[in-house]
Amino acid sequence: SYSVETVSYFLEEYGDDPALYFILGQDAFQEIEKWKDWEKLLLLCNFVVMTRPGYEVKSLGELLPHDFASQFKYDKDTDGFKGPAGHSIFFREVTFLDISSTDIRERVRGGKSIRYIVPEPVCDYISEHLLYRDI
Repeated sequence: SYSVETVSYFLEEYGDDPALYFILGQDAFQEIEKWKDWEKLLLLCNFVVMTRPGYEVKSLGELLPHDFASQFKYDKDTDGFKGPAGHSIFFREVTFLDISSTDIRERVRGGKSIRYIVPEPVCDYISEHLLYRDI
């Protein structure tokens, strides 16, 4: 399904308390205008964009069309851009590790360990639910 549909489903099922956070990488966020109903999606929940060291966003207008980005105002208390519906877009720096979701899926499919690539509960969940395996 599309991300906007998945987020809408979770909000319908569980509401907005606790708050829903959509976490994605910088590269994916830079392509978000290609996503289905991306404007609606960005207004539905909080977004956390994981960035590479040294990456700084001074204005959302650098990344999104100005008319849309202008709806968001920088909030120094949260270090995020707060939107009209009360949700924010946060940019958070993470240490770069050369790991991708594709690599994780391929390792699982190939029977290789992912124990030191993902947190233990994630590894256990993938194993218990037989995710990413060709059955």
